[in-house]
Amino acid sequence: MKLLVVNADDLGYDPEIDRGIFEAHARGLVTSATAMVDTPFARAALAAAPATLGVGLHAVLDPGMSRGAAEEALRAQLARFVELRGAEPTHLDSHKHAHAAPAVLDAFADLARERGLPVRAIDERMRDALRARGVVTPDRFLGDAALRPAWTEEALVAALASLGEGTTELMAHPGYAPLHARTSFGREREIELAALCSARAWTALEASCATRSNFAGVAARARSGPLQGARIVDS
Repeated sequence: MKLLVVNADDLGYDPEIDRGIFEAHARGLVTSATAMVDTPFARAALAAAPATLGVGLHAVLDPGMSRGAAEEALRAQLARFVELRGAEPTHLDSHKHAHAAPAVLDAFADLARERGLPVRAIDERMRDALRARGVVTPDRFLGDAALRPAWTEEALVAALASLGEGTTELMAHPGYAPLHARTSFGREREIELAALCSARAWTALEASCATRSNFAGVAARARSGPLQGARIVDS
């Protein structure tokens, strides 16, 4: 069985990015998002996120942190997420993949296991390290934030056509050009948004025979095999 999570990073970063993420969920393939919690826009973004959108924590950490400092910062951001969202995050990842750093990954693994949360793994090394600690993570990861954009329509259709068995996270950055956030990833987000909402992408998804889900579905599958109420039924 193929299970696909399409995660939009950077919720709460800028209202225009948030607008694009919500559109990519309403009209496109996005099933999941991860939110920054220490921005001026986080409260509004988390309040506006629909219940059908799985929302995780996009932790903002320095990859050079010690394990102890990373754990302290991650606990604080988790508490802030729960305060704003009124619920636990569906999963954990980090801005610019800071948790790929070994000490930060250790903190992620401990807190994820403690709270029963899946974690993004961007490569086999991270996947093996997390699973060795009893942490759920998808079988595959697709996406490259260094590409601006990573997902043109052509690239997205090709990726969907080659989905393998098991669970795959496809990381995306849909949105509109930000008004406030200082980021080099601006208008390119609109290209990803258009790709994720395109008819060709929907056709490629249907042909792949993959089931869209979010990280609640990944966790449910890890616990018991079949999805338990976390499936997103495509119409």
